[in-house]
Amino acid sequence: MSVHTSVDVHPGATSEELVARAVALQPLLRKHAGYGDLHRRQPDEVIAAVTEAGLFGLLVPRRFGGQQANLRTLLNVTETLGEVDGSAAWVVSLGAVAGWLVGLASERAREDVFGEDADARIAGSINPTPAERVEGGLLVTGRWPYASGSPHATWAAVGALVPDDAGTPEALLCLIPMSQLTVEDTWRTVGMRGTGSHHLAAEDVFVPAHRTIRLSEIAEGGSADGAGEVDDRPHTGSVLSLSILCPLLGLGRAALALATEKADAKPLHHTVYERQADSVGVQIQLARATLALQTARLHAEHVVDELDAAAARGIRPDYAARAHIRAQCGYAMTQALEAVDIASDLYGAGGFAESSPMQQVWRDANVIARHAGQNAHVGYEVLGKALLGLPERISPTV
Repeated sequence: MSVHTSVDVHPGATSEELVARAVALQPLLRKHAGYGDLHRRQPDEVIAAVTEAGLFGLLVPRRFGGQQANLRTLLNVTETLGEVDGSAAWVVSLGAVAGWLVGLASERAREDVFGEDADARIAGSINPTPAERVEGGLLVTGRWPYASGSPHATWAAVGALVPDDAGTPEALLCLIPMSQLTVEDTWRTVGMRGTGSHHLAAEDVFVPAHRTIRLSEIAEGGSADGAGEVDDRPHTGSVLSLSILCPLLGLGRAALALATEKADAKPLHHTVYERQADSVGVQIQLARATLALQTARLHAEHVVDELDAAAARGIRPDYAARAHIRAQCGYAMTQALEAVDIASDLYGAGGFAESSPMQQVWRDANVIARHAGQNAHVGYEVLGKALLGLPERISPTV
């Protein structure tokens, strides 16, 4: 086992300081605008700066060099990054949550990951692949899709499915060094291209037992060995839903800013208005978009406040609360996307020129909003059944 020597590499940062670091990164993200679309990954300079700012370690325990921040901080930081680059915000958001998941692993596993590198970057893909139990651990061969941030990751948290002693399939999360995996260049999409969400592949990789996490142990909140220094009470599925939503809120801000700027500077073609801002129709649409985004933000705030409060009180959200959270995240996603779509309508066809930042925002927002983990209709059904007292649970992540 490695000896942990790196303590508080980014010590004592408050939530406000971490958000300020995100703001300070915005000029660098603007400098590299377009890189992600071209190369389908984040530039090395951005990853280095985000790492130096300690943002990948937002939710990692402080004694392993992380920030041990709350979920309100995750929301504020990733939303801030998303105002400039949705892909960068996504890589930070999911990377931070992957670090949080490692923080729920056994003490020995955390030493393996963070003991020699407090700035370890983790790519995650929980889609399970069959694995074989062998002496001392698992033997894993398989592929995992959508591993965001994989080009720069140092570790991966990937899903495995193995039979337990009774022969029943058991879902595990395996922590594997990226040096033992292959990154397959598969991420070719119309939006969120800069996330580097490629496939990972393994062939006969041995995973020691201490580097596996039973998903059933952390599904309801809690950690593999009951470690107390992390906010381990938030429900795993709820945290994952939140991490998907946060970058979209930043994209919504960006879209509104672009539409507002253009409305003040350009005429409304084929009308008497020399400024779009003088049109009542434009005023109404801008108000609608603003209210939609504010609605999304309020739901996100309610979710983080509820989860953070539960962690502070040392309690775990019950199923009814988790059903509300799942539905709220999905509904917030639809409202944020509506804000982007209205802003894009206001901006007009010129927003779809390759040189326009609006088309990047629109493409990224529409890809995020289709993430399977945030299907709004699933969330509504989950909540509806809970409100009616129906016993059926249709989603294992709630």
